[in-house]
Amino acid sequence: MEYLELLNKVEQWAKDRSLNTVEARTQYTKLDEEQGELGLAMMKNNINGDSGVLDSLGDYQVTLIIYCLIRGIDLKKQVEEEGQFWAEYDDLAQKHKDEGIFDVNKVFMYLVYSSSRMIAAYNKDKNIHLEHLSVVRILEGLHEIATEYNTSLEETLEMAYNEIKDRKGKMIDGVFVKEADLNE
Repeated sequence: MEYLELLNKVEQWAKDRSLNTVEARTQYTKLDEEQGELGLAMMKNNINGDSGVLDSLGDYQVTLIIYCLIRGIDLKKQVEEEGQFWAEYDDLAQKHKDEGIFDVNKVFMYLVYSSSRMIAAYNKDKNIHLEHLSVVRILEGLHEIATEYNTSLEETLEMAYNEIKDRKGKMIDGVFVKEADLNE
């Protein structure tokens, strides 16, 4: 599936569950959790397993898309106008790989920095443009990590969407709790 189609499906899934109405900090907390899972998966070299790199890349994107929906960051418009804007620096990344100076762990650290900037801009009530810029940087970082693990944002987002598309649950204190976790 193309990224735009997946983006639309994730947005609709979130709207159907009223996730677009939660407070942005709540969604950022979920984003932070997914970020931690990605870092742990990279550290343990868990690529395909549960909470592995591929799974975490997809979950991170779902969470980021919902954050954008809550904040009114029009990611869909940017993808419509620019396509895969996150691949803009592929030539530079490849040059760094060829020179032996590419470090996927540094990309992850920049990802953490970019998400911290995003929530800081929100907390300080800065112009939404700063949050949007951070989202762009996050997607660029996720793309570089995906490329390093021989996958793509589209592939991992599709995996995540297929996992959640039929998921049911309920909102508890502004947090969507999946049905499987309600029964524990």
